[in-house]
Amino acid sequence: MHLPLFYIATSLFALATAQQRANPFTLPPGFMITAGEPTTISWDPTTQGTVSIRLRQGASSNLEEGIVIASNIDNSGRATITLPEDTTRNSDYALQIISDENPTTDVNYSSPFVVESENTVEPISTPASSEAVTNTTGSTTTMSTRTADD
Repeated sequence: MHLPLFYIATSLFALATAQQRANPFTLPPGFMITAGEPTTISWDPTTQGTVSIRLRQGASSNLEEGIVIASNIDNSGRATITLPEDTTRNSDYALQIISDENPTTDVNYSSPFVVESENTVEPISTPASSEAVTNTTGSTTTMSTRTADD
């Protein structure tokens, strides 16, 4: 019973904090994005010039760097964005809006939202398999690395 109250209180606090910062998002409750499809986002433009939008993922206290999905766009309060089709389905995404004129202080974030996608598995980057090879001839030792392609 206390868990829903916690989420409501946290969301209200995040919303109140975001409204005090530059260019607060004005996304509807239940906002979600489908990867590969155009989506219109909106915010209250409080700074001059252009802005950039990044897609970030993770816990709100530790968001990954993410990817730029729009850069140097007019700060009109509205933009249509399209996430890459291979974006992984998850519920811990946020949009970041950055004033291009003052990127260190005029920054804001959306509330967490869901990205709907056919891709349900995070990409795994695996290094090429390698094997250390040591050759000793007389008093000389040579160490090299042999990969699976060798």
